[in-house]
Amino acid sequence: MIKVLIVEDEMPSARKLKAFIEQIAPDFEILDILDSVEQTVQFLSDYTVDLIFLDIQLSDGISFSIFDKIKVETPIIFTTAFNQYAIEAFEQVSVDYLLKPLVKDRLIQAIEKFRKIYLPQEPDTQAINYQLLNTLLAEAKQNRDYQERFMVHFRDKIKTILVGEIAAFYAENRSVFILTYDGHYYDISYTLEQLEERINPRIFFRANRKCIVHINAVKEAIVYSKSKLKLHLQPGLPFDVIISSEKTPKFKKWLSQ
Repeated sequence: MIKVLIVEDEMPSARKLKAFIEQIAPDFEILDILDSVEQTVQFLSDYTVDLIFLDIQLSDGISFSIFDKIKVETPIIFTTAFNQYAIEAFEQVSVDYLLKPLVKDRLIQAIEKFRKIYLPQEPDTQAINYQLLNTLLAEAKQNRDYQERFMVHFRDKIKTILVGEIAAFYAENRSVFILTYDGHYYDISYTLEQLEERINPRIFFRANRKCIVHINAVKEAIVYSKSKLKLHLQPGLPFDVIISSEKTPKFKKWLSQ
């Protein structure tokens, strides 16, 4: 059995992570769930584990302070609601960096990465495990819970925007914005890649490197430069939305579902 420690100060998140691990990795034995820097330092002084799932903001401080108190060579999968700690996390023995709310398919990918790096296997056995993980990943994509709302800063307030209000996400000037159907836009602290993991691909499509569009915002697609398409969106974005020839077949299939 692979010995696992979960360090998470929010019990709903800890229970969700534990349930996911039990579904995905039956060979993982969760030894304990801790919620503080102090508890973790004491535990790791007394016990050895094979993998740590480590939240960054704990009940008594930032988890990076653990590494100032004790030498940790155990592989770590970081979990956090904030993306500003990524560089510091990867200075440790980091396998992956998962943003909350946790999604099952990203957890599967992180565990697969851990197995590949730290648990080398015989080729035949490894192939079987990858087949199982790919099956789990496909099931997770079909059954996952997608984010239903986003919190944004609006003037001096925090505003909730439901997914159904969003016409598009787009990147411009090193920032990412939500465009709502009423024509307003809001800065959001996600990359487009992170958003792709959180939104339903049946209703959102990654048109290109600059934007993700909602299916109801697409009013028409015009043939543009041979096999490319140019989208007419309502409301419109501050730039032309072009679908590449490589993405055009996938876009047509998505639009006609």
